[in-house]
Amino acid sequence: MLTRNRPLRRSAGFTLIELMVSLAAMFIIVGYLMGTFTFQHQTYVVVDQVSEAQQNTRAIAALLERDVRNAGYMVPPAGATCGIDNDDSPDIFFVSDADAIRPIDELGAVLAGQKLGTSQFSRTGTGSVVFTVNDVVIDGEATYDTDGNGSSDSDFQINGGAILVDTANLDRGVLCGTVTGISATLPQQLTVNFSPGAETLAGLASNAEQIVLIPAHVYSVTSDNPPELHRNGQLLAKDVEDLQMAWFFDTDLDGQTDAAEYRGESASNSYDSEAQNGNELREVRVNLVLRTRDDDPRNPNATGTGQGTENRVTAIPGDDGRRRRIHTGTVRVRNVPAS
Repeated sequence: MLTRNRPLRRSAGFTLIELMVSLAAMFIIVGYLMGTFTFQHQTYVVVDQVSEAQQNTRAIAALLERDVRNAGYMVPPAGATCGIDNDDSPDIFFVSDADAIRPIDELGAVLAGQKLGTSQFSRTGTGSVVFTVNDVVIDGEATYDTDGNGSSDSDFQINGGAILVDTANLDRGVLCGTVTGISATLPQQLTVNFSPGAETLAGLASNAEQIVLIPAHVYSVTSDNPPELHRNGQLLAKDVEDLQMAWFFDTDLDGQTDAAEYRGESASNSYDSEAQNGNELREVRVNLVLRTRDDDPRNPNATGTGQGTENRVTAIPGDDGRRRRIHTGTVRVRNVPAS
């Protein structure tokens, strides 16, 4: 039988040039994919952090503005709000605690803790003052458990606020401080710590004094890193850098916002609690500055513009690569009637 020899197929591999071209193409594709992945990841991080900051801003603003709308509810209107206006740091804001008021308990009453004693009250310094009051439960039913025994015993709360006003002499302004001690047994007492900026009750009373203390919520920003917004000493949100307030007092009672009637909006027109008649308060403006948790990974050394609102002259640095959101809202104080 005759056989035919068939030529063998080529069995050689790729040449070096072919391998190098293939590797180069692969590196280009992998590099492109890695760049795309990194960009998308950084974008996701930025969007996630900005969304978190915006959601925190909305939640905080909703709570704070709700408290302002309820300010003065069934308490002496002159003591609806109070504040410590700082131009180089966050403000401290006190707003009457409507959560402690149950109108069904004593509808129509002027609900506040009345200071007992006949000596005229004059306060011109910081530090703690012990007030003996007629009752730490102002509406007949306690709201807060201050001694930890499981039963409510007071309408004031530790680390909450107290707004002090002389309802018979409104030209003396208001004071505000943080409650550091409560005695719900006789004699019922409140220990209030007054801070610089709201520690003076102006002058002496021309009419017989009617000093009352109103339970209040306290909003403050810590100097921690990250900075924290506290409400009554409890953490509300992190990365809140600034809280600035402004108050509109209709001093000429014309129902219009005239020049210089907004206190706390400029360095030349600051808010001073002792210089204001609280019955003339009409609006409160709230300003919040929040930042993202971390720097923008795409631009960690960005140089931005410092953030400052109202009469804040020491602006928050903007060169740390963080993104910031500012919220400004104006709220009508509905429970302080126009005269």
